[in-house]
Amino acid sequence: MKLYDAFRSALQSLIVNKLRSALTMLGVIIGVAAVIAMVAIGNGASQSVQTSVLALGSNLITITPGSQTQDALRGAGPPAQTLTLDDMTSLREQLGPTIKAIEAEQQAGNWQIAANGTNWNSRVTGVTEDYPAVRDWSTQSGDFFSDSDLRVNAQVAVIGATTSQQLFGDGDAVGQTLQLRQVFGQRARIINFKVIGVLEPKGSTFGFSRDDQILVPATTAQHVLTGRTNVVSSIVIKANSSDDMDNVTADVQSVLLNRHRISNPENADFTVTNQNDTLAALQGITATFTLLLGAIGGISLLVGGIGIMNIMLVSVNERTREIGIRKAVGARRFDILTQFLIEA
Repeated sequence: MKLYDAFRSALQSLIVNKLRSALTMLGVIIGVAAVIAMVAIGNGASQSVQTSVLALGSNLITITPGSQTQDALRGAGPPAQTLTLDDMTSLREQLGPTIKAIEAEQQAGNWQIAANGTNWNSRVTGVTEDYPAVRDWSTQSGDFFSDSDLRVNAQVAVIGATTSQQLFGDGDAVGQTLQLRQVFGQRARIINFKVIGVLEPKGSTFGFSRDDQILVPATTAQHVLTGRTNVVSSIVIKANSSDDMDNVTADVQSVLLNRHRISNPENADFTVTNQNDTLAALQGITATFTLLLGAIGGISLLVGGIGIMNIMLVSVNERTREIGIRKAVGARRFDILTQFLIEA
């Protein structure tokens, strides 16, 4: 039996049983579509996570106060305060050309903001002058504050695009004055800041809007807003490239251990997080997620395959006489198997 004749015979059999063939094909089509869709969703989630992490800046090494062991023992207590601006200065001096930029941040919490007759709640963070270089984030209007602003605890602010829109609408926020307010019972604390710049829109990262925030000099946040002088919430370093990050991480640990007079690294009062390690961990999680989704889609495909198997079994049982006649007129076993395989 020629292959052409086998194809023609199989096609004729499918045409005779249109509904059965269509329903069987539908099961496989749904299974294949499910696998493709599930894997696409998993890969999309992985790409979204990677984009969100890199939106914070590339080649970053983050240092936070307290070790994971100490934080676990402390429980819900106040965060450790073991990092200072002096630590950042020392790292900048000793790491030198091995890094591109370094900045420190001091979280000042959420404040009520008043400007132009409008009230708004926003997050206030104290940062140092290299924040734009570390975070790959420049201003769309105005300027960022300089080292001289940090030295004099200047009450100047750079605000996010959303904050600017909420407080000043479509008008120019640069040069305007905004008030930071905190209420303590019957008393209110009001501090004036001059807006010197508006950041470019960045969107959201992990569900948090990065455009709704106010940046002030770190020293101003320490002395004027929080009262926690010199200490910082984190230090962020931008390495020259991803290949340098492991070496820079090791150098950071060495410098800070010496500064804090700690001989055993296990007793470190700080934690160094490498962005490459964070990405690898998140990619491992999303890869498992993608595999799970693919397996779910694969089950649908398996069900469709079993449907074909059942239909072909029924077809063979129904066509026992046809098979006998074919064999009687000289059809070989191979010819009959080929026909049914092509139908499947």
